[in-house]
Amino acid sequence: MRRRGNTVVRLTPGIPAGTRTRLVEHYGPTVRTWLHGAGNKIAATAAQSEITVDGFHDAGWTSVVAVGRDAAGQLVILKAFPDPDRYHHEQAALTHWAGHSSCCLLGSDDTARVLIIELVGRAAGGASAPNDAAERVADVLPQLHRIEVEPDSSVPTLRDYYRQTVLPRIQHRASRHGTAVGEETVCGALDLGAKLCTERHRRAMLHSDLYAENVVFDAEQVPVFIDPHPKIGSPAFDWAFWCVYYRQDGGFATRVALCRSHVPDLANEVLAWSLTLAVDGALYYTENNDPDAAMMLQVLASPELAHVRW
Repeated sequence: MRRRGNTVVRLTPGIPAGTRTRLVEHYGPTVRTWLHGAGNKIAATAAQSEITVDGFHDAGWTSVVAVGRDAAGQLVILKAFPDPDRYHHEQAALTHWAGHSSCCLLGSDDTARVLIIELVGRAAGGASAPNDAAERVADVLPQLHRIEVEPDSSVPTLRDYYRQTVLPRIQHRASRHGTAVGEETVCGALDLGAKLCTERHRRAMLHSDLYAENVVFDAEQVPVFIDPHPKIGSPAFDWAFWCVYYRQDGGFATRVALCRSHVPDLANEVLAWSLTLAVDGALYYTENNDPDAAMMLQVLASPELAHVRW
């Protein structure tokens, strides 16, 4: 058992049922075979690295997470992946960032697909988020984008991801649920997405998955980015994802204002990406009868997006 702020984080001796359920939901039933041996992969990597495993943390949709300590007593995360692409992409992103506002990659086992990562704070999940969490995140987010990525990176581009996955997904779901979002808004998002994919942008390493659970706080309440789903593309996309998805709490306007103050030159592009992300999210939530659909529709109706043109 670990304590995170005022919250007790319970570690389990085996892979948690919640982790198994989420991975099966994400990858399908075939991942069960991998899950059967995942604990042994982590144990073998830990033994090779002289790490004592304390238990498993019930978190994440694409990996199994264990907590341990190395020979010096440093707390570490051991993160095992069923998907080799997700493993190599996260490995590449953490190597690129080298601990500048991201969690620190301490080692890796390519055969077992296990990353060894420095644990943030004193427990899995980090410290409790401060009241001014959004302001603190906005202060450090630019550090992820400060160094451009070399052309030969193995990480996929945002452009290809949008062209091959996001825009077709919007079209497919809109054929059934487009009226819930608004046909004109859907068409606008598709046009904007296509346009954004043709423009030249900086080659930044993007986190691309800036939900609140992927931004933890260390003992000094400094934000640290974990669990990236990395892409290479414009920094504006990370700001847009953060504005739209960080929390479904009505804070979209506040985060947009922070974006305007921290990266004013990107503000218009951030809003354009935000529209495409919110349409994609609204269609997904509507299709799955998720109550977050209402919050996403509020984002689409916000004054901040009213003047986005396509």
